[in-house]
Amino acid sequence: MRFARIVAALAIGCAAACADPTLAPKPGGSNAAIFDAVWHDFDLNYSFFAFKGVNWDSVRTAVRPRAIAATSDDELARVIGGMLMSLHDRHVLLATPTRTISYQSATDLAPVAFNPVLIDDDYLRGTTVTAGGHIVYGMLGPTVGYLRIPSFEGQGWAGEADEALTVLGAARALVIDVRDNGGGTEQLAVQIAGRFASTSRVFGYVRIRNGPRHDDFTNYIPETVDPAGPRQFRGPVVVLTNRKVYSSAEDFVLAARALSSVTVVGDTTAGASGNPLVRELPNGWTFELSTWIEYTPAKQAFENIGLPPDVYVDARMTDLTAGRDPILEAAVRRLATQ
Repeated sequence: MRFARIVAALAIGCAAACADPTLAPKPGGSNAAIFDAVWHDFDLNYSFFAFKGVNWDSVRTAVRPRAIAATSDDELARVIGGMLMSLHDRHVLLATPTRTISYQSATDLAPVAFNPVLIDDDYLRGTTVTAGGHIVYGMLGPTVGYLRIPSFEGQGWAGEADEALTVLGAARALVIDVRDNGGGTEQLAVQIAGRFASTSRVFGYVRIRNGPRHDDFTNYIPETVDPAGPRQFRGPVVVLTNRKVYSSAEDFVLAARALSSVTVVGDTTAGASGNPLVRELPNGWTFELSTWIEYTPAKQAFENIGLPPDVYVDARMTDLTAGRDPILEAAVRRLATQ
């Protein structure tokens, strides 16, 4: 239902964008046509202009002459890519046959104190990988289980969470580690979160860009997490986060923290929530742009802000070199008191 809702809403937005050929001219192969195709598509569909205070017309005035004057495809890509990177959006990119230009902030490039090998070797009592290879799990103690989900890429493997939970049947509490998870499929992330839900909960809202004006959006559309799988884990759960949790992994965090049994421990997530739309240009280049704004249950947007943990833990590279994971240790201490 969630997937159908999003596809239908995006189809409406596309119809609005394509209805007037003067707004979205068919691109040709010239520098001007390629630039105009990208600029117009963003003008009609990008979701964060008003939120970020971007004057897109002024950007066009400043950048279009440079694009027209570009003497090679590589230079044209750098000019257009630079324009897109000025939006500071992790779901915006430009891909050519020779390069991909995407936004990275100083936080994205900074090292984080997280090493899965350290956890597997020093904290877990043996590790197992689910049959599909998407989840690593084991026991941190006699009654505390551990699941690590490195990515939500793909579809159809939410049942691997059931596989892990069945094997960890002795666990009365769980640590779910999504640190460094770059996202993937939102529907999959929410389905896995549903393994820890006892009732249906609204965990957030989205508003989808649906008209030619930069402030044309749908009403707030609720996002819900529902009990999923053959059984749900009812014990206390701690979800571990850091600055490299992006996109659909943030949907998992949003959904999980709406559940009364869940505590989020670690650092603030990245704040990348835009639900990208992929476009292809006639010259073979592709680009992506954000199409919605996502909100917390309090209707607060978190793009470029992130989702703060319930319990912040300062983890440094010196901890890692000393063979310690302070975030994981804080989670285990917390569960010992519950």
